[in-house]
Amino acid sequence: MNEPTLWGGDFGKVGNNHPETSHKAAMNLKAGTQKAQIVKQLFMAKEGLTAFELYGKILNNAGHPVSTNQIATRLLELREYGAVDFRRDPITGLPETRTTSGSNEGQVQELTQWGRNHASG
Repeated sequence: MNEPTLWGGDFGKVGNNHPETSHKAAMNLKAGTQKAQIVKQLFMAKEGLTAFELYGKILNNAGHPVSTNQIATRLLELREYGAVDFRRDPITGLPETRTTSGSNEGQVQELTQWGRNHASG
């Protein structure tokens, strides 16, 4: 049996009260979706990225940048699926952070090996 790729995987967040069409849409990662755009950006990034660093690179259907909050939600969904994880400090094991804006910091995320293998498939 072949393993599914990220381009046809089963995941997504949908409330129980949403229509069946929403549940079906959440089951697939299609090219051009926010999740697919994030996977592409993370695939190209050697040192991982924060949601803040992804801002401006992830676009909605109208071609406008989505908010960092939306990006963070898509990253959470990808982590829950096992395609993305936090980049960890090799000594402490804690998630690495980078300065985002002002004195704020964001957690760096990267594709897992499983995510890399399937993103390129």
